[in-house]
Amino acid sequence: MQPSIPLFIVHPKELIRAGLAAMVDGAGFRVVGSMATAAEALAEMGHSGAVVALVDTDLPDSDGFSLVRRLTEVAPGVRVVLFSQSGDDIHMARARAVGAVNCMSKTSSSEELVIALRDAATDQPPSATAAFGAVAAKMHSPQATGLSAHLTSRERQVLCHLAYGLANDEIATSLKIGIETVKTHVHKLLRKMAVRDRTQAAVWAVKNGFT
Repeated sequence: MQPSIPLFIVHPKELIRAGLAAMVDGAGFRVVGSMATAAEALAEMGHSGAVVALVDTDLPDSDGFSLVRRLTEVAPGVRVVLFSQSGDDIHMARARAVGAVNCMSKTSSSEELVIALRDAATDQPPSATAAFGAVAAKMHSPQATGLSAHLTSRERQVLCHLAYGLANDEIATSLKIGIETVKTHVHKLLRKMAVRDRTQAAVWAVKNGFT
């Protein structure tokens, strides 16, 4: 018999936490923590033994995206799946940028959520056909076309992040580079593309299939 996977749940509503715990019971998971706030999660997750965490994006004391970034410091071994009201590409991109291994819409089925948690626990990448996987693939290997053809591969990655509306600190976390390095890449790509600012660059990228 396979050992159960330690799971930590962070959601502001107790009833929802109980429902999620009941859903994963019998699916190979063991809930080792169930908290309502970011502060509680930060205090408890690091010594909970959790392998994977399901974190809601709307918490009373923080948004889930900010919490994921802080969890990478206090609980670096925990793989986080975000649980979002919205399944749009912007949410997926932000989730990818801050270090989540997946982002599931609250319209997902129980089966889809269990599969996502199991994949996260076993370090399996999300399917490229799923929303998060598709966005992650674009952010990692954006196309070289038109004005972006003269950019380096790293500059195209930064441009793709700009297209999703990500801030410099989020881009730095996503690409594992310093903020000053991000600023340098932005400056260079704006000059090469002959556009006025990052907004113009982002608009061009959106219109040309970077998102």
